[in-house]
Amino acid sequence: MKKINIYKKRLLTIAHYIGVICEYFLVIFFTTWLDNILKFPNLFFFPLKIFGLILITFGIILIFWTSWLQFKMGKGTTGFSEPTKKLVTCGPYGIVRNPMMEGQFLFFTSIGFLLDLIAMFLILPILIFAIHLFTVYVEESDLKRRFGQEWESYCKNVPRWIPRLKKTKK
Repeated sequence: MKKINIYKKRLLTIAHYIGVICEYFLVIFFTTWLDNILKFPNLFFFPLKIFGLILITFGIILIFWTSWLQFKMGKGTTGFSEPTKKLVTCGPYGIVRNPMMEGQFLFFTSIGFLLDLIAMFLILPILIFAIHLFTVYVEESDLKRRFGQEWESYCKNVPRWIPRLKKTKK
């Protein structure tokens, strides 16, 4: 019975990651479609495309780094089916509470520059607002429930969205 539960959790985790990848493709598809419908002109020239390449590199590195930290240090995954057992406060989590989301914002911004999608910059604030609501009302309440005082202390020392460069107080 225990093995079946483990397989079920793993399948749910795989489904979670497939859902995240589908979200990426859906946002890119929708903004491409919207760009074509609204007939936005091409505004981004070569230097901005290079900037987009730099941003996408940082965004992808941040997403993978934070996922790895969740797995390695937190002893779990980013999905709700196999949540972390330990609160991760090292690496980028020491300067901002949601570095994985920051990586996602960098990724979508860079796609806007690389594919010359003006619509991405119209959709991005809506996406950021939706992610903010999910983070505050779902994710953070779950973390508070699971980690209690450790989470509250972490929240006092590390900002939610705007990274800070000074060292975290312990």
